[in-house]
Amino acid sequence: MQGGRRPAAIVESVRFETTMARPPIKALFLDAGKTLLTEQDPRHVIYARLAADFGGQEDPEATLESMSRAFAELPQIIEGHFRFSLEWFRAFNARVLGEQGVPEARWDAAHERVVEVFEDPATYRLYEDVLPFLEGIRERGLIVGIVSNWSERLPALCQGLGIADLVHFVIASADIKAEKPERECFHRALFRAGTPGEETVHVGDHPLRDAKGALDAGLRAVLLQRDPESTVVGPEDVTVIQGLDELLPLLPAAEASTPSV
Repeated sequence: MQGGRRPAAIVESVRFETTMARPPIKALFLDAGKTLLTEQDPRHVIYARLAADFGGQEDPEATLESMSRAFAELPQIIEGHFRFSLEWFRAFNARVLGEQGVPEARWDAAHERVVEVFEDPATYRLYEDVLPFLEGIRERGLIVGIVSNWSERLPALCQGLGIADLVHFVIASADIKAEKPERECFHRALFRAGTPGEETVHVGDHPLRDAKGALDAGLRAVLLQRDPESTVVGPEDVTVIQGLDELLPLLPAAEASTPSV
């Protein structure tokens, strides 16, 4: 269906309401990228521009291929630095930008510029449903956390985008040295929230890292597919929504004892 949401999302919402009625939901975890926020321009396009700025070629498609290979092939830990930390990204950026022709002598300067760009709130935009959703969740008294595979600069970025004060905490994988879909990442978030998995819902856009990872860690899961033409299939019996506005009516008010933001 062009330019609209699939009717199936309504069916999924009914199932969500039925299966999640008990025990009560007391906490909600949200992924960041492609769930709450996205880059103004595609990430690989930004990298290609930066490569050209530092003496390389500006070829977005070649840059995308380099980035995909680097993410797939670089280890989780490089010289003691966990994936997505700024120092891990130093190695990632050297590889990607080097393959685009950036001279080795300029790799460090290029890395610093990449970090500057991707920690700038102006590089991103919030989806239109995010602020109304977070305001609605706050009114319901639920504990809300952002849990994302991101660098240690994520809390500052959320502050700059105006959403940090609408949640109780922000967890970046680089800070806790655990990443989705690892159970440890979700368990650290549960500890921070002070809620058990069966009373906690995680919402994200990735079927493996977010949906399956949450289920395997004992949480409930909702898969967010903002693209109405997406053919991505999530785990069986996971609720699928196409916007956060579909989720808000299904989340109950928490008990009065639940802390507010």
